[in-house]
Amino acid sequence: MKRAALLPIALLTACAGAPAPQRAPDAPLLAAPRPAVAAPAVAAAQPATAPKELAFVLRIAHPKRTWDNVARILPSSALVFTMGSTDPTKVIAQAAGPELADIVDLERPLDVAFLGNMGNHAVASLSVAEQDVPRLADRFALKELKEHPGLLRVERARDADPDDEAPPWACAFDPGERRDGARLLCGTDVEDIETAAAYLVQVVAREPLDADARIELSERTLRQAVEEANGADGADEDDGHAGALGQELAAGFLRDIERLNVDLTWGRADVEVGLTLRFAGRRSPLTLAFAPAAAQDAAPPPAFFRLPADTAVAFHTQGASRAELTPLREAVFKALRDDMIDDGYDEARLDQVLDRLETLALTGGPFVFGAGANGAAAEKALAAYQRDKGAQRAQKAARLALQGWMLASVEEPAPTWISSVKELLLRGDELDKLKRSAPKDGNSTQAAGKPGGAPKDGARKDDEDKQRTTHAIVRAPASLPAGTLHVELRSKPLTKDAPPAHTTHLYVVPAGQRTWFGIGEDDAALVDRLRVAVDPGRDDGTLGAAPDIDVLRRRGTLAGGLFSLAGLALLAANGDTPEALDKVAKDLAALAALPARGGVAIPLAVTSEVLGSGAARLDVRVRLTHAGIQDAIALLAR
Repeated sequence: MKRAALLPIALLTACAGAPAPQRAPDAPLLAAPRPAVAAPAVAAAQPATAPKELAFVLRIAHPKRTWDNVARILPSSALVFTMGSTDPTKVIAQAAGPELADIVDLERPLDVAFLGNMGNHAVASLSVAEQDVPRLADRFALKELKEHPGLLRVERARDADPDDEAPPWACAFDPGERRDGARLLCGTDVEDIETAAAYLVQVVAREPLDADARIELSERTLRQAVEEANGADGADEDDGHAGALGQELAAGFLRDIERLNVDLTWGRADVEVGLTLRFAGRRSPLTLAFAPAAAQDAAPPPAFFRLPADTAVAFHTQGASRAELTPLREAVFKALRDDMIDDGYDEARLDQVLDRLETLALTGGPFVFGAGANGAAAEKALAAYQRDKGAQRAQKAARLALQGWMLASVEEPAPTWISSVKELLLRGDELDKLKRSAPKDGNSTQAAGKPGGAPKDGARKDDEDKQRTTHAIVRAPASLPAGTLHVELRSKPLTKDAPPAHTTHLYVVPAGQRTWFGIGEDDAALVDRLRVAVDPGRDDGTLGAAPDIDVLRRRGTLAGGLFSLAGLALLAANGDTPEALDKVAKDLAALAALPARGGVAIPLAVTSEVLGSGAARLDVRVRLTHAGIQDAIALLAR
């Protein structure tokens, strides 16, 4: 049974984990962007609007400091390759001339507007040193642009040699309304400068910047993304109703987005990257689910800190409310029902299964997830497989080594879940027995039990399936709490290219008013982690007892967690075929060659706020340590 009997397991998504990551330094994630402080007083009405061609804006609060920080992280050769020089003043001199570079104040903000569909035209707005403003006319030959009063085109430096080649950038001055407000605007085309100057000077430069650097996507770019999503040819026919729903939900989510910013904040030993989404409203089911009205002082769920210490990918969320999830839940289950009816399932029996499942899934409340695996064992098994690819035993051992463990937790009593899982397994078997095979047009015609119908033993077997899976409820180990449900999911190959026969273990474990779930093929490793999680008197071996974990205890977060490059790689690893094993071996070898082997823990924090106007804001913040950045740079350079 693939879609009915195993639906509860879809909440857990069986997959591999990763080796225990190196812990990041104990420093709290910076708070989400502060509410904007009042900008300097300006005229009541802003005459300038964003250019129609605007793609995005790059803002840098302290160009010199940002340049120095980038130089600290990048090797000098890479800095020259990406930026043209190890000295920012030289870059400006090469583009606009040494005389203009001499008056630019790199301690004050720099803004760049990128124009065109691909952002391939740029106009930079640089701060002019205040002491140089009174002498601009003495040092440069200036010409006022008639269609843009106050904008002074720089024709040349007065002491420049007439025979010197003109610099590639054209530039103009906007004196500004304040003594310290003069800006130098440069671009490859004068028309681009005229297009973007007023917006850069009168709007962008006056907005406060509470990060070291920020990228702001324009409304035009966001609308273009929506149009592309709406103009797609539609979901692939094989994706059915679920595929169409996915496209519809994504398009609705994009329509709700009013503004998208990416921030960069430099720390002494790390960099924090923030993604801020501002929603005009919460009309889309996805927006309601991802940007709920979260409590601003809520603490992370206690179960998160009960995860095993060797968890490599961990996540927690306070969750949206049941009411906020209702539109998404109803849409998902309708698409699932329609697809399964097209597949030939009996409508009456199907409704019984889905009605039961709907009482469990997307109902709101805290959720905790963690995954891990023995990375060293996986590398060793893959190396052995590479030496002897023809041996079935080596292939089976390599695949098994990639199958890590996964835990999840909800703040709900276990009896409800245990009885529901048992019922779903039983009803799923009945549903499969009544399943009719359906032709490609989706009309079910063949009766159950006749040739081509579902197997009578309840196992799911379709023509496209490579394996058959049955289930059995077996005795749980005595080391787990009384009442624990233990289900074995036994899979057997049907084709030569199918995974070898294997058994996946599913546990539903009571822990007071909390329920833990565990899934994995290595039963002993899975049980060991569950024992750590459910034993309230055993803090050693938990994530909460690990060093440098206080960074994840911040209150007021909607969600949070940690991950590593190695953890994500093993979580996505698939060792079901020889080709997949070869790919995993190559990917893990690349990670092993990185400076920190991809094992640096990267903390994540998410905050959500619903504003009085019905709008909402979602902030996602990730902290990258120096070691993690070096790993990322080395990986991208390959």
